[in-house]
Amino acid sequence: MNVQRIPKRIHQIYGIFDDGVPIEDIPVFKEHTEKTKQFAEHYGYEYKLWDLKECELLLVNHFPHYIQLWNDFRYPIQRADFIRYCILFIHGGWYIDCDVYPLRDLKSFHSDFQVFCCWNTDSRRLPYNAVMASTDRNPLFLKIMNLCEERTYEKQSKIIYEKWKGRLVFQTTGHFMLNSIVPKDSIHNIIETHNPDKGLNEYNSNAYFYDSNISSWYQ
Repeated sequence: MNVQRIPKRIHQIYGIFDDGVPIEDIPVFKEHTEKTKQFAEHYGYEYKLWDLKECELLLVNHFPHYIQLWNDFRYPIQRADFIRYCILFIHGGWYIDCDVYPLRDLKSFHSDFQVFCCWNTDSRRLPYNAVMASTDRNPLFLKIMNLCEERTYEKQSKIIYEKWKGRLVFQTTGHFMLNSIVPKDSIHNIIETHNPDKGLNEYNSNAYFYDSNISSWYQ
């Protein structure tokens, strides 16, 4: 009998960029968060869409020692990356980006302690923080947060990263940082990437998530 370790919760975040743009104005986000909410209702998951105020309150209540780091991040996407690690440590469950939605039941992962995902097309199998799951109070996520802090102050002090935005984000709070700390046996290639030539019925059979991969922050 499998023990339920990962709580049946789904977390998504919108509003970290604090630009006043409602989610309804970004069709992909609106459509995919609705699909994720429908999935949660169908399979009996708690669902929460976090906004900026709620994220900052979580930080104040549980991680006041990281408030300075939060303020020192150069880009809002670093805050969006970092706070998802905080959310999973406190509450456990699944974190899913707004441009991603689940395709099928996730029960085969419920007995794991943590789940990291990569694209089906990624031969390097880099952990991709658009989809993650964990038990609550998982010490791995404390290590991830500590590494984010260490890497941020190390990389942001270097002149080369002043214009190299993508690399800075990946190295400080994104998948390059995760790749140095996440156990390889926790990484599953279960995300189907966006391909306009494919239809839903043509997805790889092992895909659990669809990712439209709009990367709005990168653009």
